[in-house]
Amino acid sequence: MDHRSTRRRVVAAVLRAVLWAALVVIVWYVVRVLRRVDWVQVGDAIALLSWWQAAVLLVLVAARQLFSSAPLALFTAGLGVRRAVANDLVGVLVATATPAPADIVARAALFRAWGVDVGRGLAGLVLNSVLFYAVRLGMPVAGAVLMLWTVGDETAVGWTAAVSGLVACLIVVGLALVFRGSSSAAAVGRWAGRTARRVRPGWPGPDQLEQRLVEFHGNVADRWERFWGWASGSLVLMVGVESMILVAALRFVGVTPAQAPLLVVVAAYLSVYLLTATPFIGIGVLDAALVALIADRAPASPSSLVAGVIVWRVCIQLVPLLAGLVPLIALRGARAAGVEPLATQEGGTPAP
Repeated sequence: MDHRSTRRRVVAAVLRAVLWAALVVIVWYVVRVLRRVDWVQVGDAIALLSWWQAAVLLVLVAARQLFSSAPLALFTAGLGVRRAVANDLVGVLVATATPAPADIVARAALFRAWGVDVGRGLAGLVLNSVLFYAVRLGMPVAGAVLMLWTVGDETAVGWTAAVSGLVACLIVVGLALVFRGSSSAAAVGRWAGRTARRVRPGWPGPDQLEQRLVEFHGNVADRWERFWGWASGSLVLMVGVESMILVAALRFVGVTPAQAPLLVVVAAYLSVYLLTATPFIGIGVLDAALVALIADRAPASPSSLVAGVIVWRVCIQLVPLLAGLVPLIALRGARAAGVEPLATQEGGTPAP
């Protein structure tokens, strides 16, 4: 037992050292990129935005949110797209402002207020998240292929694409096994529990994970069989719209197609998309990597690229946070008044 404890402490120390080393490299990389930026030029570029361009960006942001929330609506019976959007916006807002699991509590409160079965709602949320990770991990593969096609060089992102693509395939295989049937889900749960216990004894064991996966399978298996293709396509379209927001933002701040071709911008964005998994959608890290990748393969100035990336960042991060205030305030106001907002009667129809 002492030997196992020592081994776990050594592994934990090595992991911490690797993470700190990675953080140092990332900070060095961000500083290196930002030192090349003329911030006065960045401000001048952002000032070029007109009202109609801002309106176009907001329309794209709305489309992105619809595609992002559609899988939750598909996987959760009785929810609907409008409520799925509200649930996602509240979840993102609460997760940004407070520590976990406050966002899950808020999402569950909305499910309950709408008369949606909380177990099915949370199962749909988990399935949506797992599927999104598979799509997110697959994007660098598409980015590397597109980079190879456009500029003939994918060496900067090739290894990342290979590793993330392999993990994406493993997630897809795992989903396929879980949804073969309840017995298959139970077997996956037992295997995951044994593996988890070897890594950390305090984690859920085989019996617990078996029960959770069987319940998870029972809650969403029928929806998965009908809608997995639509949900996957919706998430891919979401990433496509995000890349179009970036392209539009660059064009609106004065970066021409000759300075940063559309396919080069999209290839660069897909190549670094995995960084959206880091805190606050990779703020700083993703932005610097994106600017450096485009600047190395196109004649656009780093200052103009930074201006466009800042506009893109506002669109995909700040605007959804502000929008999340609307359903959150509605929920709290209804609770204070002693009623449930948008509560449903038996059968799923809105209460009068």
